[in-house]
Amino acid sequence: TDIYRQEYDLENAEDIAEVIAVGQLVSIAFGDFSDCLQTADFTPLEADLMEHKFYAPGIGPVLEVDLITGDRLELVEIIVE
Repeated sequence: TDIYRQEYDLENAEDIAEVIAVGQLVSIAFGDFSDCLQTADFTPLEADLMEHKFYAPGIGPVLEVDLITGDRLELVEIIVE
């Protein structure tokens, strides 16, 4: 697995992500997305923060799931300019 820093400012922002799966299918109200990358996101600064995020090719983040509360943040619109 790949682990990488998303943001680093000692004691202020120490966000880390780990790639935990590729090729995932994500179904949300907006639609279905295939071949998604799934990460586990966390920070040593907040023990109660753990999220899974799903990224669709050519789109970016389509779903975030808070593993502690179960709250979900889903893509609702794509704006093409």
